Amino acid sequence: MNDPELVRKVYVVEHLDPELGPWSALEYAAIAKETANSGASFFLSSVPEDLELPHELHHVSSSLIEHRNVEEMFWQRRERVCLLDPKAQHELTPADAAKFDVFVFGGILGMNLNDQYVG
Repeated sequence: MNDPELVRKVYVVEHLDPELGPWSALEYAAIAKETANSGASFFLSSVPEDLELPHELHHVSSSLIEHRNVEEMFWQRRERVCLLDPKAQHELTPADAAKFDVFVFGGILGMNLNDQYVG
């Protein structure tokens, strides 16, 4: 098996709003650039099919814009998905890099998926 710390990390923002404003677009574009520069991947998931992307995201690869939600994207390796929850009982530590490959943050935090994604 591959060394978990050498596995390419994936960062996902679960976008649950029907719109995507300019401030969010700037944040998403910055995340996409920074993760690419670090060798990681970034996905903006749950993007409505009919959503017109703001100008700030036109340079972002279309392969990073996902219409599927996190559950659909990573169901086969959900035990390696970490839901970043500000109300979690334990803080994330560097040792968690060996446990998780996918880190999810965003609108999904309002849903009751914590038991499924937080290890």
